[in-house]
Amino acid sequence: MNELGEGRTIDVLRLCVDRTESDSSRIPDRLAELERLDPATAVRRRDLHFRMGDMPSMPGHDGGADTKGWLIDGRAFDPSRPDLTARLGEVEIWRLTTNFNHPIHLHLNPFQVLTRNGRAPSATDGGWKDTIHLPASQEAEIAVRFTGYTGRFMLHCHNLEHEDRGMMANVAVTH
Repeated sequence: MNELGEGRTIDVLRLCVDRTESDSSRIPDRLAELERLDPATAVRRRDLHFRMGDMPSMPGHDGGADTKGWLIDGRAFDPSRPDLTARLGEVEIWRLTTNFNHPIHLHLNPFQVLTRNGRAPSATDGGWKDTIHLPASQEAEIAVRFTGYTGRFMLHCHNLEHEDRGMMANVAVTH
């Protein structure tokens, strides 16, 4: 169900089970240990604000005060601009804030949720994540460490209408 939908967009998918299958899987006695990123090792802290705002003039948009878009830190996406620069292997703490419902997604790099609204995160926030849902007027702190390779990573809202209207950012990861 799409709880933000209207009309036909409310019901998204129905699963109908029409047979029984055997299940030979088993849960191991002990799960693998989860690496925890230590916030004390963070080399920088960032505040990232996900909000509606005035769109700048850009291809496909007229811009101006009457044209609204979804922005990160007051800026609409520009594919030629790195919005953040991070260094490979360094831990950073990002505080994400929003004034609307946004599922915030980071491509190709997991993160860990440290807090929600200044409190300990829920059990569903445990482990490595690539997306965090932030309801309106909420905030979360996440620990991020880019590993594997340098280059550009995309940070964006996973609501298609929001990313189509500018709510994306390039993260340039360097050595």
